[in-house]
Amino acid sequence: MSMSASWIGSGLPAIRRGGQDYFLLSHEDELYLVANSCPHRGGPLKFGFVNASGQIVCPLHGGAFAISQLIARPSTIRLREGPAGSVE
Repeated sequence: MSMSASWIGSGLPAIRRGGQDYFLLSHEDELYLVANSCPHRGGPLKFGFVNASGQIVCPLHGGAFAISQLIARPSTIRLREGPAGSVE
């Protein structure tokens, strides 16, 4: 994994929306908001890593998922300008 190409915001506070936890992912100069749950076993993806093929690797079982598969639908979360804080 090249840290200049990709990073996972594992040290950042959880982003919670609609009962689901999300995390920030930077990959190939794009920033993504990704659900923090492995689609296979439910593991916390934010503690995984991005491999050389650009896939997120689950820390629970080692399964790798294409980033495009995890963010297939358009965002419905609107960004607001203002001081940083928790998202309810």
